[in-house]
Amino acid sequence: MLAFKLISPFFFMAMRIISVIVYLATIIAAFGGKVNPDYLTFPALLCLAFPFLAILSIVLIIFWALCRKIIFCAFGIFTIVICLTPMSDAFPLGSPRNAVGNEPVFKIISWNVIHTRDIRQPNFPGNRAVDYMINSGADIICLTELRYFSRRDMPNFSDALRDSLFSVYPFHAGLNSTDIKILSKYPVERLGKIGFNDTGSTSFDFFLVKFPQGRELVVAMAHLYSYGLSEEERQVVTEINSMQSAKSSMKEFKGSIRQKLRKAFRGRADDATKLREEIDDISPDVPLIVCGDFNDVPASWTYNIVRGDDMRDAYAETNFGPAITYNLHAFYFHIDQMLYRGPIMALDLTVGKINTSDHYPLIGEFQFLNPKP
Repeated sequence: MLAFKLISPFFFMAMRIISVIVYLATIIAAFGGKVNPDYLTFPALLCLAFPFLAILSIVLIIFWALCRKIIFCAFGIFTIVICLTPMSDAFPLGSPRNAVGNEPVFKIISWNVIHTRDIRQPNFPGNRAVDYMINSGADIICLTELRYFSRRDMPNFSDALRDSLFSVYPFHAGLNSTDIKILSKYPVERLGKIGFNDTGSTSFDFFLVKFPQGRELVVAMAHLYSYGLSEEERQVVTEINSMQSAKSSMKEFKGSIRQKLRKAFRGRADDATKLREEIDDISPDVPLIVCGDFNDVPASWTYNIVRGDDMRDAYAETNFGPAITYNLHAFYFHIDQMLYRGPIMALDLTVGKINTSDHYPLIGEFQFLNPKP
């Protein structure tokens, strides 16, 4: 009891310091997407951790409430209240919807497949990613990090598997020089609206899908500027298991990792601006879905630029709670997005749990709202 009394004042002092740091970091993270990374990248970095910081803030509120320390409990509540608007994207309070009327419903998948390689079962005799596509029931499948529908790019892609895939999806498009491809049950064509970043990689491409009865959908597929971290650099986070390893990781972070992160945040800002310009060229009366690997989270600068004032977030509207779409190296972030506008409505968006890739697929269900032409 005596030891507790001696430790207690120091413990509460440490907790007060931790709380102030966490509350401030949460506020900066919540509004990090309002700061242009061309000028300052630290808020963009904190924005990645916003869901975790928000959860930690709530834990601290509960802690101070149980300790009956009103001031720091109130500080925490004030922090959450300030962050409510950006939290609506990171912590949505939506729910799935039912289709309205008799207008057609369609399913679309967006997935970074890393060339359909199986990172968790590399010796699997078949191709789990392609099997998943064939049996998905989707009308449209948007794929990034895929150059060729052949063994040249896809492991164990037999002729039989290729025939099965193209039997379900007879229409496909995308330049062989890019890693953005689309599969469709209905005719699809490129619109010639393509973007490249300063590394020469494709950042987006636009497609027109022609549904039956004259309905059309524009799909903009994005693969925005990557962090470009090596396997060793990604292990910096996952290998932290002691104070010594944490110090070593911090030194690594201050070196090459920080420089790459700064370049990536600024490169994505440029990608997002170019993508938004192409979106603005499309009539708001045309059904449009923008999906893919944004490499950035909801409420980030990249997300805000692409979304603008007219796009709606399919995940935020139809789900309760945060999501994880990247699943490797302990970087558990929601970096794959599906935005839309025009005469369509999101009914549901789920995160598929197939783990062949380091990204989970996004599975969206939408309904056309306009009567057929």
